[in-house]
Amino acid sequence: MLRILALASVIALGATVVLAQNAAGVAARKDAMKQYGGAVKEPGAMNKGEAAFDLAKVQASLKTIEEVSGRAKTLFGDDTKAGDTDTLPAAFDNKADLFDKFDKTAAAAKAAAAAIKDEASFKAEWGKVVSNCGGCHKAYRKPKS
Repeated sequence: MLRILALASVIALGATVVLAQNAAGVAARKDAMKQYGGAVKEPGAMNKGEAAFDLAKVQASLKTIEEVSGRAKTLFGDDTKAGDTDTLPAAFDNKADLFDKFDKTAAAAKAAAAAIKDEASFKAEWGKVVSNCGGCHKAYRKPKS
């Protein structure tokens, strides 16, 4: 009986550790996606003419997008498939495509940072940076209800 109780305790402890890792991984991914959202918000408003163009803010946003794109590929561990997440199983089934989109977004942000010098160049480049966002959301994120 004591062995069974000890085994049950070990299994419960292991499950607790796995759930804690899962929750931490999901939280890290959510944080990264919020960073993306924050980075595109102001430039998006600038692009629509809803906010004044600000080169420094655009450059800071592009730096964040590039950095998060590089880090995002580490945030889709198989232990983060379940839990409080909006990520669809397709993201885990198609990691190569998902990661390619992150790479393209990072490269576009880096290229835009070098190319954007004024509002006209911003308007020409911004769409290239955010073009992969919708593709990821449609394929790999649960629709908002």
